[in-house]
Amino acid sequence: MLYNGQAGRLSRNPMSDQERDSVARLQETPERAVLHGKAQFGRFGRPFRDLNLLEADCGIPRLFGMRRFRLKQWVHIAVVHDDWYLSLALVDLGFLGTSWLHLFNRRSGHAFEHTLKLPPGRFRAPANLWDHSGTIETRGYRVRAHDCLDQQVHHFEIDIKAKGSLPAISGSVTLYEDPARTQPLAVLLPLGPNRPMFSHKSACPVGGLLDIAGAKVEFTPDRHVGLLDYHKAFYPRSTFWKWATFAIIDGSGNLLGCNLTHNVIRDDTQFNENCIWHGNRLTLLGAARFDIPKDRTQPWRIRTEDGRADLQLIPQGRRSERVNLGLVKSAYDQPYGLYSGTLIDGEGVSHRVENAFGLAEDHVSLW
Repeated sequence: MLYNGQAGRLSRNPMSDQERDSVARLQETPERAVLHGKAQFGRFGRPFRDLNLLEADCGIPRLFGMRRFRLKQWVHIAVVHDDWYLSLALVDLGFLGTSWLHLFNRRSGHAFEHTLKLPPGRFRAPANLWDHSGTIETRGYRVRAHDCLDQQVHHFEIDIKAKGSLPAISGSVTLYEDPARTQPLAVLLPLGPNRPMFSHKSACPVGGLLDIAGAKVEFTPDRHVGLLDYHKAFYPRSTFWKWATFAIIDGSGNLLGCNLTHNVIRDDTQFNENCIWHGNRLTLLGAARFDIPKDRTQPWRIRTEDGRADLQLIPQGRRSERVNLGLVKSAYDQPYGLYSGTLIDGEGVSHRVENAFGLAEDHVSLW
């Protein structure tokens, strides 16, 4: 749980003028992400209408579709229910299309996962967040994502058949991204000279109904939260990132959580996607740092250099993957479990976090 707005659980920390000035503001979003070949870098409150990253003069040739091949794209949602945690991804790596549906029973501690891999060109990620869809499917596995910010929803339809010991899962979930209730973060950040990374992160109430092995699991927006990660990037061949995120609906009905990342961006004091969500307010944060134990099942510590976030994750389970194809390598760990610690929002209010369910990642790749 996370306690917010209740006597004895909040403290207001005095802020100096310098500290107040350091609380950065979101920029106004241009219509297009790339203008005359130049990426419009910054941190914004809404995504671009025209997410035209392929027009960036990023040093990657256009010949033979190389620029399209190098663009890494995905949609990932993490949905937290009282009884279940769901991690769903649709990924277009250029040379490979892949998807997974990972489910963790929070009562029993049992996890299982359906996966799908497809050859190049069989899946295209949604082109934008305003009104576009993408479907990844083969026999026995179909997931469709439809982003429609004009109607303030992200809709996911799932139809996966039983396979061996893995049960069937079907139904749909909808993430409701209403700016009056939650302020998303959209960033266009430099991975290199004019080499853009776009990411849209939001914490949303979630509704829907899934059938998991014959059991009905209902998601209700006043109780359950979904975390959206919509991503497009010209990552360098050698890449890493560390990521931590969670959100809950507190006792006052407000969403509260955070997104923290440390990746290949050199100047991550300014160019980062680190934030605190609190209701419809968003606080931008400084650089994030991760202390990850050799034994990934032990507690992780995540903090920001500006002191606004200091958290510990106690893993309860994880999904992991190792790939070694010579020219392509990947080591990926996504633990999930309970966060505790402190978040200090832009108003100087300290929020004590206790056992809030969320996830993290540690990923190193050559692709």
